[in-house]
Amino acid sequence: PGDKVNIAGPSGIGKTTLFRLLLGFEMPDSGHIEVNGKTLEGEQIWAVRQHVAYVSQDLNIGLGTVNQLFTETLSYKQNHHLKSHAQKHIAQLLEQFELPTSTLDKNITELSGGEKQRVAIVNALLLQRKVFFLDEISSALDAALKEKVLDYFLGNSEFTVLYISHDSYRPSNIAIKALTLSNHD
Repeated sequence: PGDKVNIAGPSGIGKTTLFRLLLGFEMPDSGHIEVNGKTLEGEQIWAVRQHVAYVSQDLNIGLGTVNQLFTETLSYKQNHHLKSHAQKHIAQLLEQFELPTSTLDKNITELSGGEKQRVAIVNALLLQRKVFFLDEISSALDAALKEKVLDYFLGNSEFTVLYISHDSYRPSNIAIKALTLSNHD
């Protein structure tokens, strides 16, 4: 708990696939994955997903308005209890990531890549999870916003963060573990 782990390696080595395996979106070709001493399958996959917020590098975050995206996320049965807290904090989170509240009324297809990334981040934070899998979440951001986003996640001692990033920025006052994937044929 509270660890920050940067997952690095060349493009195509399997960094995103690792996240997909850990979340049960893909199954290993051989062997198995254990989480808390239990093989990751069936109910265990569901339990993991209830504790992890995943922000993908994919900028296809949905259709409709930003507000509709947030409403949909909070409409799932397991998220109902988060609605009142989210409604109180959406404006604060938008401000934190330099998005005006008018963003709520914008159509997702009209957002820039950087705006979509920040909306996806806010959407993940609305879930109030303590574990984050972050896949290239700052790739479409300028240098100042990259630092702000990474500082937010890496600087929070309550968050456990596994993140994929090709950026060289690392906050100097935060212990970050490194996991480098390589292909040793």
